[in-house]
Amino acid sequence: MIKIGLFGPDKITVTLEKYDYKPGDVIKGNVGLNLKKPVQARKITVALIGIRIQRTTGMNARGRPTTQTQSYKIYNFEISLDAENEYFNEMYPFEIKIPPDILQSGQRPANQQTQGILANLAKLSEEMMNANSRVEWSVEANLDVPMKIDIRKSQKIVLSP
Repeated sequence: MIKIGLFGPDKITVTLEKYDYKPGDVIKGNVGLNLKKPVQARKITVALIGIRIQRTTGMNARGRPTTQTQSYKIYNFEISLDAENEYFNEMYPFEIKIPPDILQSGQRPANQQTQGILANLAKLSEEMMNANSRVEWSVEANLDVPMKIDIRKSQKIVLSP
């Protein structure tokens, strides 16, 4: 929803044709700007971002269970929609091709020469780590405004095999 008026905050929107994707698909959409007044900015970009969210559990010094959540950016493919310019109320169409092997990028190929208990422990450790983690995918638009807070908007998507 785009709100027109001088009293609301500056808006940037991300509109996608769909929200479910598979590797090899093309994300098609638009980035829309609805600013209160013209703004001089360095650039406007859109990016496909993958963030791994890892949850670990353990015990603290008092023997009580603790949970810690960490997030890591594992994928960031950014394209520029426009360079340094004065921005106000514009619409920018975009397309991002999802790499066919994007879901395998976080996995390491198995080494066929490794044998024995250490290989099994490493595999078990990786499986446990993946069981407590997930990857969240999003398309993020960003208007890079110098000396001010950037105007940004993120839209979550589903990326499945």
